[in-house]
This record gives sequence, structure tokens and C-alpha cells, in this order.
Amino acid sequence: MELTVGKIASKFRISRSTLLYYDAINLLKPSTRNKAGYRLYQDADIERLSKIMLFRQAGVPLAEIANLLDAANLEVSALLLKRLGELNQEIEAAQKQQNLIIKLLENSILYKNLKSLDESTWMTILNSAGLKRETTEEWHYEFEKHSPVQHQKLLELLGFEEDEIQSQREHYSSLNKK
Repeated sequence: MELTVGKIASKFRISRSTLLYYDAINLLKPSTRNKAGYRLYQDADIERLSKIMLFRQAGVPLAEIANLLDAANLEVSALLLKRLGELNQEIEAAQKQQNLIIKLLENSILYKNLKSLDESTWMTILNSAGLKRETTEEWHYEFEKHSPVQHQKLLELLGFEEDEIQSQREHYSSLNKK
């Protein structure tokens, strides 16, 4: 089976320019070209792109993906363990930031006015900060997943009633189990 740039881009839900970039950096070269010079990807190329996409989802930088694709299993494991360590550090740093923000909010003048804000006002504030409803949902999900006690404290700080907090936490916990 041979696929054109457009078809493989559609199949993997990536842009044509991404494929052309991967070709330019020698990460994914098409196996052949047709008479008109168009790139054609064969099964081996598709399998390689599947691996590239998997490593990208794991947050592995493109420069390291090239090494992973050509590495022995032991080297792949070592590079993935390195990425896991980086993620753990990022999570730890994010949790520290969450704790700091909660402490700052507790001590700020804003805290005294938080309880008077309704959901519409909150969404306006969050939207102006660049957070859309979907992003906020994902943020709460991750917060509940990684730091449920701090998430509870934040919801309390924001002025949610106990039953609302419980409902929110149950909602995000149920998402964690899916």
C-alpha cells in the first residue's frame, strides 16, 4: 500500500507541512516518489510514523525520536526513563506552583472578594487569562488527579459550598478512572 502526503496526513491527523518537515529533517523519508515527483509512503513508513506519533504523545523531543527509532531496546528504555524523570520533575514543579498560588491567594486582597464572584465572572476572568472552558476542565482534572487535597483547598478558597466541592471532586475523580 502506498499513501500520498495528503492521505497519510489525514490518516494520522497531522498537517502536510508536518510530514514535509519530518522529511526535511530526515526523520521520515518517503520510500518512493511517483513519476510526477510526489512522495509516496509505504507500510514501513507508516509504521515508522506510528512510532514517531507515539513518542511525540509521550513528550519526547523530535531530536531524540530519531535516536529512539534507530536505537536498541535498552537505549529506548533508557531514553524513556529519562523522559519519565523529566515529567516527574515537571509535575513536582507544577504542584509547588499550585501550593504557592494558593498561599498567595489566601493572603491577597483578591481572596476577600473571591466568594462574591459567580461562575460567569470566573469564566470571563479565566478567558481573559487565556483559559477556555475545555482547558479549565482539563486543568481541574489534572489538579484532582495529582493533588486532590490542594484541589479541595483551592475550591474552598474560591468560595464553593461544601456540596459543590464534593460534586466537583467526584466529577473529576470519575474522569480519572476512565
